[in-house]
Amino acid sequence: MHTTIFRRILLVALAAAAFTSCDLNNLITPPTKQQMQGTWVLTQATDEQGIDITQKVSFPVTAIQLTDDNGMVGTMGPMFTYIVYGGSKWAEVAGKMDQLFDYTSFRFNTGEFFVGEGQVDNFTVEAKLQATAIAGGSAFTSVLSLLGVNASFLQQTIYHKFMNVAVDFEGKDTMIWTLDKQTEAIYNYKNLVGNTVVWGGWPTNGFQKCRFVFTRKTLKLEDLVTAARR
Repeated sequence: MHTTIFRRILLVALAAAAFTSCDLNNLITPPTKQQMQGTWVLTQATDEQGIDITQKVSFPVTAIQLTDDNGMVGTMGPMFTYIVYGGSKWAEVAGKMDQLFDYTSFRFNTGEFFVGEGQVDNFTVEAKLQATAIAGGSAFTSVLSLLGVNASFLQQTIYHKFMNVAVDFEGKDTMIWTLDKQTEAIYNYKNLVGNTVVWGGWPTNGFQKCRFVFTRKTLKLEDLVTAARR
């Protein structure tokens, strides 16, 4: 009888310990925004059909740095260009990526990301797409023309915002973004006094549905670009 009572007590104690451990794990998991901060390299990208597109969006590497003030900086220009404009003409456009983005001289693109309080499963990201190479705005507008954007909509800088992008983590060093049917897009530009104006040069419902897997790195963006070029 004493043995049976002891076993029951032991089982209750183990169950309580397990519950406490899970509860503590939930308590110590950092907020999503904090988990996202740092330097990341895109290690896998797939389209809606699950086809690998990693090489299609890396020139030579897709690396981003996310900061505590909602900043985003890195070599994500080709990736977001593909998300917005990818399609039948991508092969022709991809050949101009090196003309658009001068990453070897460490001229990076910028943007912002916005995350709710605590632990959430989605966020908003806004990529500021503009050419960083010497060719500048003329190179970007020429690509837009190639894609079929009407001359009246040509802009040197366009802000592509995606809301309700799913974000997930596998451990602390793997971050996954998913743009799917739940994701919404808004494209803007800024007028001469800096006010946001809706840009109607491209349909917002035509963006590519993709899944991006990032791996955390301790290197600087400059070092990641240099290493990728070797």
